[in-house]
Amino acid sequence: MYNSIYKHYIFKQSTGKLWNFYNDERHGLCYSNLSKSKTWSEPVSIQKNFLPPLFIDMDFEDNFHILFQDKQGNIFYTFLDKNNISTHPVLQSKINSAYNKFLQLIAGKNTVNLFFILDHNNASILAHQTIKGSMVNTPKVIDNVFKNDHPYSIVADKSGNIYAFYHVSDGRYLQIGFKKYSPNQKAWGEFTPVTRFNGDSQFPKTIIDNKDIIHISYQRRNEKQFELVYQQKVPDRNLWTFETIIQSSSYSFNNSSLLYANGNLIVFWVRDDNIFFSMSNDFGASWSKSAKHNFFAGKQLVCFKYKSNNPYENEKIYANEIPGSYVNGYRFAFYEDNSDNQNISTDEIKTMIVEGLNMLRGSVEDLKDSDSSINESLTNLQASYRNLQKELTKVTVKISYFENEFNQIRNKISAIENKKCPKDHSKDLYINHSVSDRSAQSDKNLQETENSEDNIHIENSNSEQRSIPEEDTE
Repeated sequence: MYNSIYKHYIFKQSTGKLWNFYNDERHGLCYSNLSKSKTWSEPVSIQKNFLPPLFIDMDFEDNFHILFQDKQGNIFYTFLDKNNISTHPVLQSKINSAYNKFLQLIAGKNTVNLFFILDHNNASILAHQTIKGSMVNTPKVIDNVFKNDHPYSIVADKSGNIYAFYHVSDGRYLQIGFKKYSPNQKAWGEFTPVTRFNGDSQFPKTIIDNKDIIHISYQRRNEKQFELVYQQKVPDRNLWTFETIIQSSSYSFNNSSLLYANGNLIVFWVRDDNIFFSMSNDFGASWSKSAKHNFFAGKQLVCFKYKSNNPYENEKIYANEIPGSYVNGYRFAFYEDNSDNQNISTDEIKTMIVEGLNMLRGSVEDLKDSDSSINESLTNLQASYRNLQKELTKVTVKISYFENEFNQIRNKISAIENKKCPKDHSKDLYINHSVSDRSAQSDKNLQETENSEDNIHIENSNSEQRSIPEEDTE
């Protein structure tokens, strides 16, 4: 049975190689590749401890970005390229919190933006988290949202601005609006309403085309029935077209969405594996009468997300959701993939060459910007180095000044210590005359000693006296 919550993901790389990511009961989260004989390879397991649903995107360099949760409710991010695969924990759950967190992501040039809904204190929080390289940043709250089967939708324009569409209560009814995220300011703007209907508006589904026009379909409910509505937003301005009611029904449009294929806008809905649609070939100005799409699904009708990096095909289809089946490899409703054997006209070849040159020019401009940024950083480093040298010179002068001051103070202290007189006379030995007096009068003293009739008294350190008789001196 068709279910838009549990998608299968088919991606075509720029080389033409096809990948299919899906959930397998035995292998868990896995992928297969399509052979030239239109058969899928045996599944390769990425993660067995895996709880669906998941979300996958492919960037312009053919790398895959996968967001999933395990059976305990922990969220993980996996990066897969042609050489390796790496997985990083995003959000660890302290308790078992395995429930649908409505995972989505947008892979930017240098940053991967992750989105999910967390249940917290009886509220549902739409959160945004970024990964740059191996650095996983702290998640930020976008807003409290009302959770149902399709609570929000995310798109990004060519400038990297991200638009989060979701529904909140106006006090009586659920109304759809959006917040815009600026990657330069790294901040979300204020909530801007899109609907002001006298009834609930739900299930926002969005795509953005190569002209940065945002297309949205949603369900609204009046007192009697459900209505499937289409609108579009003018680029760079908060201007919306009037509501176009695509279809009215007494049944919900739960499995509904929109896509762009081969110049046609298509709003479709699925009931009991039957596909119904309305089409516009003038970018939403007018719409065809609703009809049933005759599509042979084989055993099962599946909800796919399809994206191609093939230079001939990548702007021909934008489909976050598209009905299809695994007949003859794969087959989509509303879109036939003939990019491998298409008879390309001369004008189309010229267009492809021009587009390729534009992409190459864009890469050259990016390299120039990077080179300019490196030169600017080098100039700043050189200026910082010169400033550091100046500061070092100042510090060296200050150190020399303080050394001189210290030496002067030390000399003064030494001079003061040399001028001090001894205070304890009882323990010192004194001689009556100075060395110079003894030298000048040595002969006289010697004579006096020989002729003296008195005893000579010597005072030692122990204050003992010794008498030397006169005859002993002879």
